[in-house]
Amino acid sequence: MDKITIKDVALRAGVSVATVSRVINNAETVRPETASRVLAAIKETDYIPNAAARNLKTATNPSIGFIVSNISNSHFTQMARTIENILRQSNYSLFIASTDDSPEAERECLRRMVNTNAAGIILNTTGKNDDFVSELSAKTPFVLVDRSISAPEFKGDFVGSNGYGGIQALVRHLFQYGHRDIAFITSDLSTSTGRERLAGFADAMQSIGIQADENYIYRYTSGHFNEEGGAEGCRYLMNLPKRPTAIVVGNNEMAIGVYKYLYHNKISVPGDISVVSYGNITNSDLFRKEPTIVTLDPTFIGKKAANLLLSRIAVPELGNRESIFEPLLRINETTRRI
Repeated sequence: MDKITIKDVALRAGVSVATVSRVINNAETVRPETASRVLAAIKETDYIPNAAARNLKTATNPSIGFIVSNISNSHFTQMARTIENILRQSNYSLFIASTDDSPEAERECLRRMVNTNAAGIILNTTGKNDDFVSELSAKTPFVLVDRSISAPEFKGDFVGSNGYGGIQALVRHLFQYGHRDIAFITSDLSTSTGRERLAGFADAMQSIGIQADENYIYRYTSGHFNEEGGAEGCRYLMNLPKRPTAIVVGNNEMAIGVYKYLYHNKISVPGDISVVSYGNITNSDLFRKEPTIVTLDPTFIGKKAANLLLSRIAVPELGNRESIFEPLLRINETTRRI
């Protein structure tokens, strides 16, 4: 992808390069309608102004950007705390942004952090801006967490977990307890985590002769990896003519939505239905039943991500690296034998 220059922006906006420069530097001499046209052109071309670069020489406390899909998810708040503790020791400040899985919000966050000369970026991507992220990674150190991207031009590191194996461990546990009518609630398949966990479920079900493709009645794909998405999926499953005997939930936030729906509708866990999920659930020891899960360690991921980014900042020419956490099955009280 050819790098967008200030000349490209000027051409699209129908103005001079000098006018674009004045808009970038907030000069008051540019007419409002002209400034609006230039700003629109900057957004349309994904041009990254470098006006803040001169600040690097005088910066005494460089910043790192941490962009996540949902900062209200305890997985990311714990990760952020770990990252911040490590970066602080190297005199870096951490700036956090949440995209709510919006590709537009992600692009805006990336623009802002690059434009303010962030020393590096840790990104939990939406999976819908791969080319843009790859372009930025050529000059800005990047580490991806939880979700990888498929663009071969990406330069940076990845820290995540074995989503395929983790989901398979949950399904095998349900097999051992006699379950066969097993449902799966997942979300956006544009993310690597969504695809990997679905593949793990489908292959596990295939091993006993059940085709869990898009026509599988017990498969539900929601709009988001959050509580609302989990509740939507649970509502669908519980209103089927024949309910499943067990539900596998794709992440911790969706699992909370599932448990809330079942509780409010007086559906017993595990008496009426067994539930398992991917990832740790904060304060789960306060639940009526301790959930059966595969673990996902945000402290491990945060520590690895911070240290990989620091080394990449120090040595930008490093090759791409990968660190994978292996989830562990933790059998508790939300499953029963049938």
